[in-house]
Amino acid sequence: MDMRVYVETYGCWLNKAESGVAERLLRARGAEIVDTPEAADVVVVNTCAVRGDTERRMLKRIEELEGLRRRAGFRLVVTGCLVNVRPRTILSLAPEASLVEPDALEEIADIVYSGGQVFRLRGYRGGRSVMPEYRGGPVYVVPVETGCLGACAFCIAGVARGRGVKSYRPGLIVDAVRDAVRRGAKEVYLTGQDVAAYGVDLGVTLADLLERILGEVEGEYRIRLGMMEPALLARMLPRLLEVVRDERVYRYFHVPVQSGSDRVLRLMRRRYTVGEYRRIIGSIRGALGRVSVATDLIVGFPGEGEEDFQRSIELIEDLRFDKVHVARYTLRPFTAGYVMKGVPEPVKKRRSRVASEVSLRVAYEVNKGYVGLEREVVVDDISMRGDPVGRTIEYKPVVLKEDVEIGEVVRVRITGATPLALEGRVVG
Repeated sequence: MDMRVYVETYGCWLNKAESGVAERLLRARGAEIVDTPEAADVVVVNTCAVRGDTERRMLKRIEELEGLRRRAGFRLVVTGCLVNVRPRTILSLAPEASLVEPDALEEIADIVYSGGQVFRLRGYRGGRSVMPEYRGGPVYVVPVETGCLGACAFCIAGVARGRGVKSYRPGLIVDAVRDAVRRGAKEVYLTGQDVAAYGVDLGVTLADLLERILGEVEGEYRIRLGMMEPALLARMLPRLLEVVRDERVYRYFHVPVQSGSDRVLRLMRRRYTVGEYRRIIGSIRGALGRVSVATDLIVGFPGEGEEDFQRSIELIEDLRFDKVHVARYTLRPFTAGYVMKGVPEPVKKRRSRVASEVSLRVAYEVNKGYVGLEREVVVDDISMRGDPVGRTIEYKPVVLKEDVEIGEVVRVRITGATPLALEGRVVG
């Protein structure tokens, strides 16, 4: 039976990749992926649960879709991280919904085609074996693993996705990347909950995987690495840096620090010190020169005092991050932070504002250092104003005024900077 399915995705790059896996499995069963819920027989919503405000938005959206379902008559399938975190709440809002936890992703076609049966939590049954299908465009997003080895006091991922790491086998990833590059992909995003944890269940490392891709996949493309937890990154850093010297790998490192205070890092149950984090970033820059370093910072974690916060500000100033994702701490159930004495909300808001202002100022100063340089960029996006956007080898976005096509590789001269992007002109 032909089935029309609408897939709606929220959250991180891993969620986007997993929606691609779901769509591939559904197409293989004969389903048509449609653009609106009103046109669908089945609506699949892939949820995120990383923060309290995100959870509230997800529940509101599920309630909206349930109202639309009653009018339009489609079946509702809820998957993603919220399923294991709030199953009862989801079913109270949408009693007839099918719930598919992240580890049951590869069963989703069976669930969609099963009719009225309600599937709740279905445990992990084996390794991941299905890659998203490349469907055109400059970017191919590749899930390499799910799960992490940490138990951070602020993070609900262990509940949402379970403990331990589940990695895709290297050969499967290499074949998928080869096919995408052959068919036109210019950028390959390797994504996961913690890509530094890739392969711990298989006896291989992220450096091994990169080496295989670069050695076996020919063509003009660049690889972007996803988020890497500092303690795991430190273990393989020397070898990883050797592999990343290849011009086909973006000089981009997303390494969350979360706090500039050792005391707060201990409260958070992070597995490194500020000094160790500084050495990681110093090693990266020492080996590769100009790179982009993005980080995550939580302000207002329970127990964070004013001196702790100031140390986070000093770290931003000292390490000159290219981008800082600043987040106010929000309570997450089933975590150690949930039962700790919290920081008042007005204090969190003030600290968030200060940290964001400092981060943007530092990013602007860093970006101004690119003005006058020439870079080869991959054009991969269109700005909100309709201008083409390319990426430098450092993964810096460059807004172009020329009429160039998505997927082109062009040489540009950097002519201007903002805190969030560079501006450039094509020179060849």
